[in-house]
Amino acid sequence: MHSLVKKAVVLAAGKGTRLNPITLTRPKHMLPVAGKPVIEWILSSLKSVGIEEVGIVVHFHEEILREFLSSKTELELKIEYIHQRELTGTATAVETAEEFTEGEPFIVVNGDVLFPPHVLRKLIEECIDVDAGLVGVRVEEPWKYGVLQVENGFLKGIVEKPERGKEPSNLINAGIYFFRENIFKYIKHVRPSPRGERELTDALTMMANKCSIRVVEGNPEWWFDVGVAWILLDANMFYFKEMYRSNILEGDIDKGVYIHSPVHIHEGSIIRGGTIIKGPVYIGSNVSIGRRCVIGPYTTICDGVTIGSMTYISRSIIMEDTEILNHCSIFESILGSHCSLESGVKLPALNIYGGTIKVLIKDKIVDSGRMYLGAILGDEVKVCANTAVPPGTIIQPRTIVR
Repeated sequence: MHSLVKKAVVLAAGKGTRLNPITLTRPKHMLPVAGKPVIEWILSSLKSVGIEEVGIVVHFHEEILREFLSSKTELELKIEYIHQRELTGTATAVETAEEFTEGEPFIVVNGDVLFPPHVLRKLIEECIDVDAGLVGVRVEEPWKYGVLQVENGFLKGIVEKPERGKEPSNLINAGIYFFRENIFKYIKHVRPSPRGERELTDALTMMANKCSIRVVEGNPEWWFDVGVAWILLDANMFYFKEMYRSNILEGDIDKGVYIHSPVHIHEGSIIRGGTIIKGPVYIGSNVSIGRRCVIGPYTTICDGVTIGSMTYISRSIIMEDTEILNHCSIFESILGSHCSLESGVKLPALNIYGGTIKVLIKDKIVDSGRMYLGAILGDEVKVCANTAVPPGTIIQPRTIVR
């Protein structure tokens, strides 16, 4: 049944400001999760359910997205880039793709949402005989999202970020939709919301009064809305658990390196003796890891990274061409590309004063809800020798930390 839907639209135009500083220099859809960018995981899921053509709505740093996907011929998808000139909301983003859809039924997914293929199969199979459909998931803090009003499995309305305690349910909009061409009729009537954006959810609420929109409930354990750094780390861990089953060992690995499966080490990488790799771990191409390091578990190390001797890295994401010298310790942290950590740098994840880790996001202190969270470094950050960076610290690109 799912083969009846051949087209999908991925909404990938947003800036991802809540993920600053790591999204100041790249689209959030290019952030790595278990060795692959978010966008690649999404496209792989679409491909696996029979999607053949994908329209990607782009704007911010779109050239990075285009360059990366131009090399991914193995996806075997026909990709069309649709430039959204004005970032005026999700309704506008979908409307921009109207010509691409050519009147056919299609899937829409938010470009910062991660999900497994079986969710799409269920959505398409359950919605093929109705006007539209969307995926809902149950969460502990529904007031942070668009909350669904559902009756007998069909949508009656969406309450966008209701007052805490007044949400109609804990079932929220997961950002994964099935549409037919009649959605565009409702989108054309959408006006800017109080925050100045044309919301796709407003079109759905209008449509729900006249059409059948099925709500397909999914498991929240597989759903990741990668809007903040710690959710990126959660997604990284989940995809390692679900997708890594065996070793890929292509690099130059010394005798005396201990590897606990599953570990992926790619071409041109060098792992020196005495190092322990505790899988699941992804190590990209042309990575150099010195002697007696401990790497992992749940760690992504991207291409061109250099790591000195006796350094410990766990549950972290290290982006391209970063250099980490000897005797460093990095826990539950995200490092942008071209960073430099001198010897003895420590990025701990535990608050020694107790309690959850607080993070500064868009000039507001946000409680991550996590007991463990390290630092988030933008690109080209330099951390001088023997510096300890407090948990939850955000460091802007090209900063020198002493």
